[in-house]
Amino acid sequence: MNTRLRYAALLLSVACCLSIRAGALKAAISGDELQKIREAIPKSAAAKPLKPRKLLVFTRAKGLVHTSIPYATKAIELMAERTGAFEVVVSDEMAVFSPDGLAPFDAICFNNSNRMDFTDAAMRKSLMDFVRSGKGIVGIHAAVFNFSSAKPISGVDWPEAAEMLGGIFAGNNWRSGMGQWAVKIDDPAHPLNAAFSGKGFKIADEIYTYKNFQKDKVRVLLSLDFSDPKTAGVKKEQTYVPVSWVRDWGKGRVFYCSFGHDNHVFWNSAVLKHYLDGIQFALGDLPVDTIPRCSQYPIRARAEQQDIHEDWGSLTWLAGTKYGNADGLVLGRVTLKAGKSNPRHRHPRCEEVLYMLKGSIVHSLGNQTYTLSAGDTITIPAGVFHDAKCISKGDADMIVAYSEGVRLFELESDTSQ
Repeated sequence: MNTRLRYAALLLSVACCLSIRAGALKAAISGDELQKIREAIPKSAAAKPLKPRKLLVFTRAKGLVHTSIPYATKAIELMAERTGAFEVVVSDEMAVFSPDGLAPFDAICFNNSNRMDFTDAAMRKSLMDFVRSGKGIVGIHAAVFNFSSAKPISGVDWPEAAEMLGGIFAGNNWRSGMGQWAVKIDDPAHPLNAAFSGKGFKIADEIYTYKNFQKDKVRVLLSLDFSDPKTAGVKKEQTYVPVSWVRDWGKGRVFYCSFGHDNHVFWNSAVLKHYLDGIQFALGDLPVDTIPRCSQYPIRARAEQQDIHEDWGSLTWLAGTKYGNADGLVLGRVTLKAGKSNPRHRHPRCEEVLYMLKGSIVHSLGNQTYTLSAGDTITIPAGVFHDAKCISKGDADMIVAYSEGVRLFELESDTSQ
């Protein structure tokens, strides 16, 4: 085959990759609904594009085909048309994930796509190279199913891609049709939260929980507000449910939002602006902070609390330092009451050293146990779950020190959900 014919074949292949299955993607949107979407579209984009941008909106759904898919697609097309911030190409063909298929795009929007067959190693490499090289990903609602086709429903087929997106679907306890759920603005000053003016709100939509979600790897923008009794009462043992976040992946950018199960979400003006800003971030035109905000998580801020008193004992911070993006606490004294145990937990990013002052404890570290008395020291690696029980007649005292100021803290009971 000569060069001209090879080039023509390549163009034809790319064109086929971008074809739209009319039966699957034809928008069954009424005139009244279309008008609502048009009225909700932001009048302008937050940032001026640095160059012409092209967004791939991918809609393939092998599992549940959400009725909201054409609504989201239409809303994104109209946002692109009104703002001029990017061009949209819609596809549901897996072949688009070849290097040539992805080459024209600045970002991919996974529009409720799910159960995708990323079994081809070359296709996986192509997607990872795309993002790591400086391109972007936008995930709408069921996008957290993308890399999970195995059973059980939250099985992970491609762990690297699941980590890139931020998590894998684990449950949908906050379901559509059960009422409105309260949403908290975790980061009021963040540019991608400009749509909400710093105020929490309620929304009738389906909100997911996630498997393999790592709090210290993403910057959470929105989460469920459990100060609202109805929202908190759905699953009382669940204490933290993120709704929207951003993260870096290599040189690339990832934005995910759980909103998008219900059709009406796509004529909610605030949600559409949130998505438009997220798209501009993913495309590379709206720089934002992606560093995890440690104050979102269960760390103890020195300025707020020097002494922590719990049923099992107490912790007094003796020294702290400003580290990274938070005031971290690095040295403290722990008193463990006789017969009591502290909750099993881990620190994902920092090592801990524990030095016994008085009394005795049994320390469980991973699947090993150690008996420690006054003068003993144990080093706890980053990311290993551990707890301690006081076995002496009186209280046990110890000094704890951490290898970095940002002392992220995760309970095993939270991460196992």
